[in-house]
Amino acid sequence: MSFLKSIVGLGLIFSSLSAFAVDQGGIEKSVEPKDGSTVHLFKDGKMAMENKFGRPYRMREGKMMETTDGKSIAMNGDEVARLSNAMQAHMRR
Repeated sequence: MSFLKSIVGLGLIFSSLSAFAVDQGGIEKSVEPKDGSTVHLFKDGKMAMENKFGRPYRMREGKMMETTDGKSIAMNGDEVARLSNAMQAHMRR
């Protein structure tokens, strides 16, 4: 009986650890380029794009974009999966 309890306990521990493996957001700032999309800046400096319909999409690293306030920013990273996970976590709340 003790062996069975320890296996169940380990199973619960390992299943709870997997929840910490995915970044559940971490979006520090969001900027709107002139084309109507949104650039999300994560805490580690990486970026992700969201199109004007609210869906994550890919953008070449280094591509220059002009924001609505006239500033130019260069794409750093392509964190599509990370943004998708953050959006899904936000929708589950």
